[in-house]
Amino acid sequence: MPKKALIIVVIIVVVYILTKLLKVSDVIHKARQFIAEQESFSSRPYWDFKQWSWGYGTRVPDSTSSVNVVPAKTISRDEANTLMVSHISNDYNALKPLVKKPLSPNQWAALLSFTYNLGVGTGKTMANRISNNVSNLEQLWKSYIYAGGQVNSGLVSRRNREWNLYNS
Repeated sequence: MPKKALIIVVIIVVVYILTKLLKVSDVIHKARQFIAEQESFSSRPYWDFKQWSWGYGTRVPDSTSSVNVVPAKTISRDEANTLMVSHISNDYNALKPLVKKPLSPNQWAALLSFTYNLGVGTGKTMANRISNNVSNLEQLWKSYIYAGGQVNSGLVSRRNREWNLYNS
């Protein structure tokens, strides 16, 4: 291959890779912003129905599942942000192979918020539903509104905001 043609191929490959990376970065950024608005920040651990959470809603490491044993640790805003972005990135990497159709950055951000809140297993279930074009996706999405067996108004609001983001 002539040197000029090789340079052109390399440039095309680099542009392609950068385009993919920028799209993922945009998705992670949108998801981080949206989730931070949903979760708000707490430097101190708080009981979150079945676990101790802190920062932007992540589980406090090495904490017990007992509401009576309050973790003595705290987390800074920077540490919480790093933990949140790591969590979102891991979720994205787990979901990406399951999503068989193109999603906009807003759709990805909504799916990642859903997954961040409910766990990667539930996120994978929703990713499969999206890929299979289920006709009642909105109804299914908005059915995840229970905490401790009771309808939680905060989760109702969150699912509605996620759904609005998914459709914007």
